Amino acid sequence: MRQLNKREKTLLTLTISFLAAIGLYFYALEPMWNYWTGLDNRISNLTKQLQRSELILSRAKSIEVEYKAYEGRLKIEGSDQEKTAQILKNIENTARSNRLHINDMKPQQIKDEEFYKYYVIELEAEADIMALIKFIYDMQNSETALKITRLQISASTSQPDVLKTEMIITKVILQ
Repeated sequence: MRQLNKREKTLLTLTISFLAAIGLYFYALEPMWNYWTGLDNRISNLTKQLQRSELILSRAKSIEVEYKAYEGRLKIEGSDQEKTAQILKNIENTARSNRLHINDMKPQQIKDEEFYKYYVIELEAEADIMALIKFIYDMQNSETALKITRLQISASTSQPDVLKTEMIITKVILQ
């Protein structure tokens, strides 16, 4: 430092000051500014979330009444095997009433979630187009709230008016 002349000392001091100012800006001032402006966004988001929660709380009675209406359709008493048997029975009754011929029906593994169980039934059947449409309609509008989540239709090679169908029928049951 003693070997530097006055001009070089001034330039070194200015360079160190400039680098210190840049470091102060990037490591202290900008993070503090981002935190400060982020608080406004966070407060506005939490205010909106509070307003939505208040709206839901104001509708709590109507939500409970609506839940009670669905609870009967989505709750079946008994063991998993009894519930599966009841679902299969309902599918068979609906198929019989709609002249749908069931070739194969396989219950799949039950998916156990926190508040509900998800039952999946794989079904292979044959029927004419009108019977198939009526079966699908009756399944979707049944008291037990069965839902057809996948449907694959192909024409039968031996009988042109008969359709081969593969479908996955699901049901959610509350625990």
